[in-house]
Amino acid sequence: MFYKSEKFKGRDAIIVSDLFEYDLSDTFLCGQTFRYEEIYSDGGYCEYMTVIGDNIVKVGQRKRGELIFFDIDENYFKSVIVPYFTLDTDYKKIRDDILSRTESEWLCRAAKSAEGIAILRQDPYETLISFIISQNNNIPRIRGIIKKISAAYGENICLQKGIKKCPLSKIDGEPCEEICKNCGSCYTFPKINEIQKNPEKLLEAKPGFRYKYILDAIEKLDTGEVSIEKIEAVGRYDYTMEALMKILGVGEKVASCTALFGFGNLEAFPIDVWMKRAIDTYFNGSLDYEALGEYRGVAQQYIFHYIRNLERKE
Repeated sequence: MFYKSEKFKGRDAIIVSDLFEYDLSDTFLCGQTFRYEEIYSDGGYCEYMTVIGDNIVKVGQRKRGELIFFDIDENYFKSVIVPYFTLDTDYKKIRDDILSRTESEWLCRAAKSAEGIAILRQDPYETLISFIISQNNNIPRIRGIIKKISAAYGENICLQKGIKKCPLSKIDGEPCEEICKNCGSCYTFPKINEIQKNPEKLLEAKPGFRYKYILDAIEKLDTGEVSIEKIEAVGRYDYTMEALMKILGVGEKVASCTALFGFGNLEAFPIDVWMKRAIDTYFNGSLDYEALGEYRGVAQQYIFHYIRNLERKE
């Protein structure tokens, strides 16, 4: 990884290069995160907005292996951007390790197709609630529910930070609470105590049966029965799974997604309907994913990305 500060299209930016085949769109659109908005795309350049904690982050890309972060200082880049976007991870090494462990030509093609995907290191609590919401749900609806609960409970980051122009250019004037709430893109994720004070506001987002699961997660996190801090301290995938599955409605799929995208357990291998379809169709109904090694969570993303794109083309 190499980075430098310079102007890009008249804006202050930190440009990061030497990131192997890092692909921004593939990374955001592969189902691991739900808080992103496409600002611009013309085939040669794309730009997205995402929310990290209480900050709006804009990031662009003009070619694979390079990312452009706008309006951030070097300290924020090092302390937040690098770990969140896993810019210090050697994805070429990971890909090569995975491919050394398989003879599947289909998986080799999947790895080539999806080699630009990076695993984001998201906030564990937000990731857990997001994947509870994801159960038996589609991505547009998941994103919609998350926006609604963020607008219901969270802080308006534009108003909080004094941002005078809508980051998504959806309105001509300055951001205001009345208009922003209908969008929900620029709000902080609701804190545990905010939901506890008024849990019924969750229902406005229509989470359905997932409502009771969210409340159980909130309660267990608050009492410490499930401790994010302890999970991070232990660091082991088996412990992460055991702890998370104490929560009502959290089975292996939600727990493994949270382990992979929230706790950085790269050995997690979530299996959903897409993965089951891939295993049945391209691996004769059986895949020894543990044989793929300690980075098999990245292999899972290769497979997930490839089969979704194959079926879309077909």
